[in-house]
Amino acid sequence: MPQALLTDERSPLGLVLSGGGARGAFQVGVWKVLHEEGGVRAPAVVSGTSAGALNGALIAAGLAPRDMLEFWLGLADAPPVRANPVFFRSLERAVGRLLLNEPLRPFWRRGREARILAKVLRQHRWFASGTGPSMLLEYLLTARFDLVSDALDRITTSYLFDTSPVREHLRRAIGRDTLRGTKVRLAINTVDVRTGGVVRIVNAPPAKRSAEAAAHYRVVDEITLDMVLASASIPLLFNPVQVGGELLWDGGLLVNTPIAPAVALGARRVLPVLVTSGGLGTAPGLPTFGAAVERLADSFLENAYNTDKKLLLSRNHVARAGRDPELAVVELLEPVRPRTSRTFNAGSYLYFERRAMTAMHDAGVEAARHWLRAGPRMES
Repeated sequence: MPQALLTDERSPLGLVLSGGGARGAFQVGVWKVLHEEGGVRAPAVVSGTSAGALNGALIAAGLAPRDMLEFWLGLADAPPVRANPVFFRSLERAVGRLLLNEPLRPFWRRGREARILAKVLRQHRWFASGTGPSMLLEYLLTARFDLVSDALDRITTSYLFDTSPVREHLRRAIGRDTLRGTKVRLAINTVDVRTGGVVRIVNAPPAKRSAEAAAHYRVVDEITLDMVLASASIPLLFNPVQVGGELLWDGGLLVNTPIAPAVALGARRVLPVLVTSGGLGTAPGLPTFGAAVERLADSFLENAYNTDKKLLLSRNHVARAGRDPELAVVELLEPVRPRTSRTFNAGSYLYFERRAMTAMHDAGVEAARHWLRAGPRMES
């Protein structure tokens, strides 16, 4: 077993699980190897966001890696989401109202729009394939964005899909509605819809210093499934979740790689598990729109990790200098991450399909074994 993973009460191990949608299956493969081959029976601390929060809850509940994989494959076999009819009814009414009102608009308001339309027609070969939609989009964005804004304001709901069936799927996997009796110190990371601030829900009190410095910690006796689900509620796509007096959604907006709460809960060795390959600097150009989407998402997640890494390494610098006796050095291990982006394309964040998630799980197994063989190294 690598020295960095040895059980040591003086240096508790914290597992940090990033967000990443369906790529959460990759983390299950990593955990399988750490648990069965790396000798990690259970981490002292788990801090997770979004998909990482789901996996953190499953680990804290004591599920075996094979049962965790079945949880994710169950999402593929019977997708537990339900389209929100309010959204589509509102959209239909909004479009209908706009179509009804548009012919009644005063002619004197249409001069500028007519000039822009004429310019759009001159700039495009209107008879060419695909030109019609492009001209319409250009016209809407430059002359009639008010139509888009008005339509959005008339939609009387904030999400496309209801995730309450996901809660039931999670409850069946865990077997209860709360994570009671777990010895794992668990942090579930979310964002307050109303304030835009980070809300970290923890089942153990953070260090005194952290509690004083961060009022956004919520210490609870038991982590509930609603709290876990809130962390995975992608804005606009899924409904926010009411937890106590707060309306919460996906923590990946602000804290996709939640290292700070792992440290606050006492981890002195931190192992991040990421779902991006990190090869942005050597990636080819952007040959397709899908490649651009993937690069944007990966860059966002990589930046989130690099920011948290920099903060922790700066904290360690202060601790080593002895300028603050309350600070202890926290070892940051190099993350386990995909060895290649081949399986992780633009759609893989939301591609809940059995073969795709099995491939991501297997990529996690491969990455973790490579990480163990290479000998865990420290980030610097």
